[in-house]
Amino acid sequence: MKNYSVRMIRENMENIPQFPVPKGFAIRNYRPGEGHIWTRIQRAAEPYINIDDGLFFREFKRDLLAMEDRSFFLTTDAGEEIGTITAWWQPDMDGKNWGQIHWVAIHPDYQGRGLSKPMMSVAMTRLKRSHKRCFLDTSTVRIPAIKRYLDFGFTPDFSRENNSREAWTEVASVLEHPVLAQLESQKLL
Repeated sequence: MKNYSVRMIRENMENIPQFPVPKGFAIRNYRPGEGHIWTRIQRAAEPYINIDDGLFFREFKRDLLAMEDRSFFLTTDAGEEIGTITAWWQPDMDGKNWGQIHWVAIHPDYQGRGLSKPMMSVAMTRLKRSHKRCFLDTSTVRIPAIKRYLDFGFTPDFSRENNSREAWTEVASVLEHPVLAQLESQKLL
């Protein structure tokens, strides 16, 4: 399977799925100066992109103070940070203000346990306070993440990528999901 970059959108912020944080874990807000923790988690979890020491600053320099309200860490009961998600935003995307699910990661030792669900619930709820719609960027080799995003009401954004129909056709060939089945029945894939 080719690794295409794709965008997914959610045209409204209604009916956000709510998943509680399981016993043994907690979610807390980012605190000033914790970019190194974000980097450590991203570096451990990211198999496709080089996570260098300057990435955190490049991604969030527009408003580092907003990170305290918009970025979250998943922790163990012992306080170890093992996941991160950011409820970011783009103030002028296609002339509109869009919320953005940005840089979701869980340390590999904790992946596959459904821990992204409560992280998504927290970040989406935060986005709803400030935004009427949201988006995220991902890639087609991240099938478990794409499934989660579809479950949270995101759909493929065919208006952005030249290769998006081909990319989503490939995703649909390996991921059974009602949203993708509906797109196939509408001849969009």
